[in-house]
Amino acid sequence: MNQYKIKEAFKKFKSKKNGLIILLLLGSLFSLLTLSGCLFNSFYKGSVEGYIYEQTILEPRPLKDALISITGSTNTALTDEDGYFHLDEVSIGTRTLTIAKEGYVTTKVLNVVITKDETTLLNDGNPLIIFPTDDKYLFDSGVSYYNLKDYNSSLSTFKELVTTYPDSPYADDAQYYLGYINEYKLYNYIQAFQEYQYLIDTYPDSPYADDAQLGLGNCYYATYDYTHAIEAYQQLRQDYPDSNLAPMAQYYIGHSYRKLYNFSQAIIEYTKVLIDFPESEYAAPAQYYIAYTYYSDKQYDQAILEFQNTVNNYPDSTWPGEPDRLIAPCAQFYIGFCLMKAKDYNEAIRAFQVVIDDYPEDSWNDNRIIAPEAQYYIGDCYRLQELWTEALEAYQKVIDNYPESKWWDGTSIPDSAQYWIDWINEKHPPT
Repeated sequence: MNQYKIKEAFKKFKSKKNGLIILLLLGSLFSLLTLSGCLFNSFYKGSVEGYIYEQTILEPRPLKDALISITGSTNTALTDEDGYFHLDEVSIGTRTLTIAKEGYVTTKVLNVVITKDETTLLNDGNPLIIFPTDDKYLFDSGVSYYNLKDYNSSLSTFKELVTTYPDSPYADDAQYYLGYINEYKLYNYIQAFQEYQYLIDTYPDSPYADDAQLGLGNCYYATYDYTHAIEAYQQLRQDYPDSNLAPMAQYYIGHSYRKLYNFSQAIIEYTKVLIDFPESEYAAPAQYYIAYTYYSDKQYDQAILEFQNTVNNYPDSTWPGEPDRLIAPCAQFYIGFCLMKAKDYNEAIRAFQVVIDDYPEDSWNDNRIIAPEAQYYIGDCYRLQELWTEALEAYQKVIDNYPESKWWDGTSIPDSAQYWIDWINEKHPPT
């Protein structure tokens, strides 16, 4: 065989060898793709669904708004309030499912098998439990203890979080809880004050900073330090002018001046609530306390006008935090009481009768019904005019119509209908 033929034969052999290698490689690739489920995945789809729970100190509970993603699909889903999710259009094959949410350990579930036109139940339909990060776990534990009213455990848990993870996004929340629990649940105002001040100093940009500043004022107010309370409330208005707590702070500035018997300044401060926050829930009570401050200062004529403004301008307004208790009946009662103080007894009787007729079930802040007291003072108005028969009838109505009221019980207590009935019968017996 000459040299030329040898070269041609070698070329043919080399070509066949390369072709065989290519075929072997393609075959191997096909097998891999088939086994992994990636071949033809744009044509064959399935679904996956399941429940995601979070671990807590008590027991696992549904986790809402966890982001679910899976290889083989561009779709994602968020868990609902029950922790449930459903993902459609997932390519068949063995997949990896990922669960992610801020504050929780990102969890990957391997070997999730997606079958054509079927729905795969994650974890055989049982909830899959994921765990919060350490600081999130502590925060959730503190909240759980709080909801169980185990305030000491709640405090120690929040304190551990703040101490161990001072840069955690939950640290300022926990710090606020430390102040709030001491103030509102344990009434430990000195400790609450310290916790609030620490929040302001350490986390000045916290969304709870204005709450903490209000808390400082509340702690001063609760311990009768009204001068410093005023300063703290004014600081809130200065540092957080757009805070939704500003109306409350201004309202309590008025209260603080009234407690200091600085009635003229109290009226000025209550009026600022009406001017600066006319739509707030504190406008109506501020108007009431403008009137009450005039009453406290024995300016009865002006008090009557302001109480009447309360009734006229805020007939349906309720006390802050008490959505079922109207302000107007309290104001109407004091219209009668101021008229009685001014010795305008007949007008006072008419004002008290409005309370009885229009507000028969309304109450003071200690749940005492106002109407029995109004009926009792109608009796007083007649007695002070020495209209003995009318007084007896009015006092008797207290006993007959309000047997559960303190205004009738007792024979030796001056502020009781029965006492005055006995007194009139003894001193001015009916003829």
